Amino acid sequence: MRLIRVLSAVGFALLLVAAALAQTPNSGFHSVACFKVKPDRMAEFHKFAAEEMHKVAQGRIGDGEITAFYLLRSVAPQGQAADCDYVVVTIFPGLPHMFGPEHLAAAIRKAGASFTPEDYMAHRNAVAQIVTVSIFQNLAAVGKPKQGDYFQVNYMKVTDDNFDDWIAYEKKVWKPLAEALVKDGKESGWSLNVQRMPTGSETPYQAVTVDIFPTMDAVFDDDPKFAERFHSVHPDRELGTTFQQFERLRVRAQVRLFLLEDYVSSN
Repeated sequence: MRLIRVLSAVGFALLLVAAALAQTPNSGFHSVACFKVKPDRMAEFHKFAAEEMHKVAQGRIGDGEITAFYLLRSVAPQGQAADCDYVVVTIFPGLPHMFGPEHLAAAIRKAGASFTPEDYMAHRNAVAQIVTVSIFQNLAAVGKPKQGDYFQVNYMKVTDDNFDDWIAYEKKVWKPLAEALVKDGKESGWSLNVQRMPTGSETPYQAVTVDIFPTMDAVFDDDPKFAERFHSVHPDRELGTTFQQFERLRVRAQVRLFLLEDYVSSN
């Protein structure tokens, strides 16, 4: 019964989300779970993540329950006051669903692992705790991440009046520029994601864009050819006014940096 109660906190939230999104196109949904590692347990968390968490992810993908798994370590911010030490992103093939004891047991069997579901939960709870779980939907993506990439996550505050215009502007203006950046090796990828749950007037952000870089140096590189690259993609646009329009449509409330430590995918 303890295992069921531990899982249900996340599972019940996902069940409610699935019901709320029943009329939404069932593509691009993913959960984002924020983990805080317990004091002096970082080495044990690394061992748990590399062995048990990785195997469970492989089993879930093998069963077709999910299509990808990302384990991201927070690079900035860090420390006791940081919300998350790690973030786990789980990509669903359709609507998000409850991850219950039966899914965990099935994933462990599929992976051929020797530990039990009770072992897994006991080990996880000994080294970390889940702080929050959110549901996002991907609306656009470029490139493909690889282990060791850096994820710059831009948390966007967007008003209801501007939301559709901002989404359209990101797709029209930034997506082709991101494609050029990936082609030239400046970035590994980019994505546009809207938060589906939680929502409401008190939510600190409504969406995120993610710029994926191959190295830490690339994150902070002042690209001398950016203007040239921009004009090659958008010859009819002026650089300054284009970015002024971005500023009018949304506020970048916060920027955080993560390192992709583990990545499992169905393709």
